[in-house]
Amino acid sequence: MKDYKLSPLAGRLQILRNMKSYVRDIALAVMVAVALIMGSSKASAQACCDHTFHYAEVGSEPPRMGTEWGIGVGAVYTGLSSVSSPDILLSPRFGFQGHLDMAICFGRNFAIEVELDYEGGSIDAKYQDLERRIRTTSIDIPLLLSLRLANKRVRINAGPVFGVMSKGEYTHNNEVMMFGSITPTWNIAGGIGVRLSRYFLIEARYIHALTDNSNQFGGTEQKEGLDFNTRSYKVTLGVSLAF
Repeated sequence: MKDYKLSPLAGRLQILRNMKSYVRDIALAVMVAVALIMGSSKASAQACCDHTFHYAEVGSEPPRMGTEWGIGVGAVYTGLSSVSSPDILLSPRFGFQGHLDMAICFGRNFAIEVELDYEGGSIDAKYQDLERRIRTTSIDIPLLLSLRLANKRVRINAGPVFGVMSKGEYTHNNEVMMFGSITPTWNIAGGIGVRLSRYFLIEARYIHALTDNSNQFGGTEQKEGLDFNTRSYKVTLGVSLAF
């Protein structure tokens, strides 16, 4: 049996996808560099995001502006609320997440948070007699407004999530086949977090996609693959170290 080969059109599309990926990576690097510069410039005011919860006991209010940094891990479930074709069966599975985040705090109760999230997972796909496990990876940048309550022990977050990279792929006859994006560029998120101690935070979040993904599965040398659209959502639960 011959290996499945991409058509000339598919090859050109793949080149365009690669170029788009490179542009996204460069844009991501620039955004991270800007975030680091902003954080360094405000390091002297970091006490605003202090986690002792006892400003009143020392008789002073926190500064008007400061920064907070964090790193965390967690579990993520990427679900599919709709699939345009009834001929394909998709079964999402739990994956993992790692993230870095920075917050610019405004007084005791408000902050703007910027995160860099990396996620990996898989989806089981079936179309006619072909069954494969789709390996998925994505990089997202949430930009969230954070409301800090109960003496900073509880936080409520909401805002847009920008998907800067998302891909799914599987192997067929020793060829790596592209499944397409799992997370679209435009999403919106809402979540709640509880501080367990001075430095540890547990947070749950729901991310809703605002646009569909274009996917393709089932291509072999005997037949073309099935083109279809999906609409996704994510539920995450993670633990962070904030300082």
